[in-house]
Amino acid sequence: MKFREHRLRIARYCAKNLWLLLFPLFRGITVLKFDLSGIYRWVKGAWLDIVVILVILIYGYIQWRFSEIILTDKELRRKKGIIFRTETLMPIDSISSAAVETLFFLIPFKAVNIRLDTGAGFYKSADMKLLLTKKEAEEIMKRIPDVKKENSIKDLPKSGAVSIILFSFFFSSGFSGAVYIAAFFLKGGDIARDIVSLAFERVTRQAEMIYTSLLSGIPKAAAMTALFFVAAWLVSFVKNLLMYACFSISADRDFINVAFGILKRCRHRIRILHINYIDLRQNLIMKIGGAVAVNISCPGYGYDSHFPVLLPMSREKKAELFGTDGKDEMKYRPVWTSFFSYTGAPLCGMILTALLYHFSDYILWDDRGLWKFLAIAAYIPLGWFIVVKTAALFISGITIYSDRIVLCSVSGTIFHTVIAERRNAAIVQIKQNIIQQIFRKCSVVIWFTGETPARYKVKGLWLKDGIKISEMLKCNNM
Repeated sequence: MKFREHRLRIARYCAKNLWLLLFPLFRGITVLKFDLSGIYRWVKGAWLDIVVILVILIYGYIQWRFSEIILTDKELRRKKGIIFRTETLMPIDSISSAAVETLFFLIPFKAVNIRLDTGAGFYKSADMKLLLTKKEAEEIMKRIPDVKKENSIKDLPKSGAVSIILFSFFFSSGFSGAVYIAAFFLKGGDIARDIVSLAFERVTRQAEMIYTSLLSGIPKAAAMTALFFVAAWLVSFVKNLLMYACFSISADRDFINVAFGILKRCRHRIRILHINYIDLRQNLIMKIGGAVAVNISCPGYGYDSHFPVLLPMSREKKAELFGTDGKDEMKYRPVWTSFFSYTGAPLCGMILTALLYHFSDYILWDDRGLWKFLAIAAYIPLGWFIVVKTAALFISGITIYSDRIVLCSVSGTIFHTVIAERRNAAIVQIKQNIIQQIFRKCSVVIWFTGETPARYKVKGLWLKDGIKISEMLKCNNM
């Protein structure tokens, strides 16, 4: 079967040559004057502008015309280029994940994006990304093995509305929301920016009212900053709700199907054999409540626009379907005397904050109210970090079975339980600082295979245990 990409791809090819419009722009600047003679000279030379635009359009059309896709039962070929021709061959059996993305603004054109990934390729980029009609995309998906209904796993956890809301609540952040707002301002058109600016004016007026009535004891700049990040968090929360709404999953022993999204509906097909590792993620509240978000590392799944989530939110006991029940007894655990290795940084931060507040009268300016607010604003996250790192001391560890590794560690405020086959442990590092050398302790860092850096660290182990772990995994990789 032979076909080309959707005709909308012509616009993408044209966009690569928009720099040619600089020539008519410069010509217009040099000849255009706001009088009749200037307008006449501009119109007289307008044929050159038209030629440039035609060149861009013709080049885009030729690029599209010389690009073709050849599909067979065993492979997918893509040929493109005019003078320098390139041909990409992708065996169907090598595809780790395939995704069909239906964006709401492409629906009238009956166009979809299809992303195909293998274990090779560049960092976080699709090995092959095509813009096709729905019919052509389905023809490709038919060639890729699917979940067999008769062999499907029946007791997979369901992700309802409450699950999606909780997942969006726990994994949204004010920082990412601020990034979305900034990206919208940079990439949006004038009309979009005017709409957002009007919305911000209204939000600012409401913020002024809140500040006057409730927050008048807090410095105004600090209060407005806090309110902005609350609003940014809400943006991130809404974005995640729209991204993961209508989440569904089905699987057998070989393949997994995942679908989610409203404005951009994504349908993923994942080959289980190509999954590098499973990552059960929790924050402290989820840990106490026995909830877990199941993520995976697989080429092509979980690129920049979404988390590599397999189950947004589930009970911890359901994790046994993925190789652990979340309660594996860690064979190699941190020593309790390594308390400072885990909590040292936030404890030092608390002490430094206390000292700065105590001597604030002598620093820069005398504004006791502002310094008090800043001190409290620092104490809250630092105190939370101390609690999280203390919990990590008693939860972290490594267990190595005959066929797999289970590793528990903490990154920031997120607890990770990583389950991977032993062959997917790519690098094992044993690290010691001066104090650890004295007390014969170490930190073990394990890097797992994958398109993105996957580094998990367990601190405070006995050195003899670290050497034993290294030897066991080295033998496995020889």
